[in-house]
Order: sequence, then C-alpha cells, then structure tokens
Amino acid sequence: MTEAVSAAVPAPKTTPYAAFRSRDYSIFWISALVSNSGTWMQTITVPYVIFQLTHSTTWVGFTAFMAFGPALFVGPLAGSLADRFPRKTVVLVTQLIMMLAAFALYGFWVSGIATPWNIVVILGISGTASGISIAAWQSFVPQLVPPEDMVSAIRLNSMQFTAARAFGPALAGIVLAELGPATAFLCNAVSFLLVAAALLAIHPRSIVLAAGNTPFVQHFRAGLAYVRERRALVLAVLTVTMLSFFGSSLVQLSAPLAHDVFDVGKAEYGLLVAFFGAGALVGSFVTLAYGDRVRRSRMALSGLVGFSAGEVLLGAAPTFVIGLAGLTVMGLSYLLVAVSLNTSIQARVDEGHRGRVLSIYLMGLLAGVPLGALLAGAVAESVGLRATVIGGGVLLLAFTAFAFSVFHRLTPLDETLEETERVRTDALLTNQPAIAGVD
Repeated sequence: MTEAVSAAVPAPKTTPYAAFRSRDYSIFWISALVSNSGTWMQTITVPYVIFQLTHSTTWVGFTAFMAFGPALFVGPLAGSLADRFPRKTVVLVTQLIMMLAAFALYGFWVSGIATPWNIVVILGISGTASGISIAAWQSFVPQLVPPEDMVSAIRLNSMQFTAARAFGPALAGIVLAELGPATAFLCNAVSFLLVAAALLAIHPRSIVLAAGNTPFVQHFRAGLAYVRERRALVLAVLTVTMLSFFGSSLVQLSAPLAHDVFDVGKAEYGLLVAFFGAGALVGSFVTLAYGDRVRRSRMALSGLVGFSAGEVLLGAAPTFVIGLAGLTVMGLSYLLVAVSLNTSIQARVDEGHRGRVLSIYLMGLLAGVPLGALLAGAVAESVGLRATVIGGGVLLLAFTAFAFSVFHRLTPLDETLEETERVRTDALLTNQPAIAGVD
C-alpha cells in the first residue's frame, strides 16, 4: 500500500478526546461550533419566514430544496477540488461566499424587500458554496491531527455539528420570539468571521495531492469507480441517502408541524428542531463512549430502527411534548447511524480519493434532504402532515430490512481498510460483484 493509504488507517487504540491535544484542531472545532450554530439559526429562520409569507408546505419544501439541492449538482466538482487544491483554501473561499450570502439575506429582510423568490435565490448561492465547502471540510479534518487520532477527530467533528444543531435552533427560537428574523440572519453572517480567522491561524498537516491536469469529470468518475468497487462504501452511501430522504428531510417540515399540527408559536418551533439536535448531542456522547466497543454495523442498525420508531412517534404524537420526544429519539438515532457511516468511510479511503469519496457520500446525504423535503411538502398538501411523517418512518424501516438482508447484517461497515481491499480483490478474481455484502 502507498504511504497515503497507510496514513488513512488509524491506530487501533486512542482516547475519545485525543484530537483535542492538537492546537489547530481545537481552534477549528470551537470556531466551527459557533459558526454552525449560526448557520442553524438561519436554517430554522428561513422556513419560518417562508411559511409566514406563503402559508404553504410546498413552498417550505421548495425552499429546503434550494438550500440543500445545489450541493448535489456541484458534488462532482467539490470532490475533485478537494483532491486537487489545498483544502484549507477551498474551505476559506467558500465560507466567505456563504458569509456574503448571509449578509445579503439580512439586508433584504431589514430593507423590507424580501420575497420568497429572492430568498430562494440567495439560498441557492449559499447552497452552492456550501456544497463545495462541505467535501473539502470533511476531508480537511484529518489533516489537523496525527493519523492515530483521526477517528477521534471524526467523532468530535460530528459532535460539533450536532451540538450546533441543538444550540442553533434553540437560539433561533428565542431570537425569533424576542428580536425577530433580522437578528437571526445577522448572527449567522457574523459567525462566519470566526471560522475565517481560525483558518488563517492554523497550519494543517501536509498531504500529497494529485496533479490538476486530468479533466474534472474523468477525475470524479475515477472516484465513483473507487466507491462502486467497495461494498462498504456502497453501503454507506446508500444508507445515508435513504436516511436523509425518508428521515431527516422530514425535520424540514417542523414549521408547518408546529403551526398546523401542534398549534404552537415561534419559540416552540425552535424547540422542535432543537430537541432533534439535543438528541443528536446525546448520540454523539454515546458514540464517543461506546464507539470502540460496539461494532459499527450494530450501532448503525440500532440507529436506523430507532430513527424509524421516533419518526412514527412524531407523526402520531397527540401532544407537543410527545412530538418533542419523537424528535429527540430521531436525533439520537441519527447520530448513531451518521457517525458509524462517516467513520467507516474515513478509516478505509486513501488520501488521493478522500475528497471525491466524501463528496459522493455527501451528495447522497445532501440530495436526500432537499428531494425528500420537496416530495414530503407536496404529499403533505394532499394527505396531511401526520400521514406524511408516519409514512417516512415506515419506508425507512423497510429500507433497513432490505439493507440488513442484502448487505449481510450491515457487516461491511465493520471492515478494516485491508479487509475492504481483500474483499474487492477476491471479488475481482472470482468475477463476482464486490457490493453484495455476502461472505
């Protein structure tokens, strides 16, 4: 194996918080927590103002599509950029573009000229930059720690995102109730400055990147072939896509759920999404505590079943409090699945393909949310919000049963890098598909 491949294999034992021993990782982690909390403030505020302007779940779903959808279309470019250019530079440039879009959203709102259409245009610009940023961001994290601390860095990075998902919506609910949407938009815009300052202050570990003379389409197709030839990667991409499409996309309907189903106000709407984030935060602590003692396949399976159950509970909840309980279960379960999948990918991909593989994984994640929200918003107009949410939970459970059967109880997620390459080699020698997941 090359040095790049061996560098992607973490040491078998490390402490859950080992990544914090790195100064650069700690600085980046703290700044990211603040900035992503601001991003979640905006993510929660936008559906609220769109619903207030239109009173349409279809518009809410369309707005979510425009916020997350562009990432799907720029995914091939994002992965290629992350494997060709310094990832720190890619993250810095895209974060600055997102900051300018956030300031534009604030300016439109305070000037009184905000409409559903110009909000959607701004979200499209921000979503495009975010789609390019996230692949480079995820690929960049392992460069901030020694190779042996990579798993710790991945899990703590997931904790940071989920903590922001708890803090941001809770703050958004308070700010919306007390200060209004303009303040929420402004807080997000200002928060990007902290990430920019952190990026300028840190010095990531050097890696060897590919030469940039290959056409990016061909470059991305090579990354796609790399994924298709490895059953563990196929399983991770397929699972995160289904979890996003039938699961986390339904969280985007929290604004109409709060208004039409539970009949609560702005602060309680923020709590709905905040409790999803709070559950995810609990899930991140669970993965830190038990991630090295429980097989990733079992943790992912538990998360998929738990998310399905929480989603059905949310859809059937007779009261707001029970709805909060359903979202808490969904958030906790989401983290069990997401960390299992992300760790499985990061630990078995070489540096030369890391950006493209992660972009493919993230394309599945980011495609599922807007497409699922767009479809769910339209379906909810016809059959109702409760039936739509319950249906999503049932379909996610059906996919779980399918994956459990076809991918041999999800065990490809437990493979080491060496085992993944051995399975691929054996499949090629016997002319069998490497994605069947059968021993």
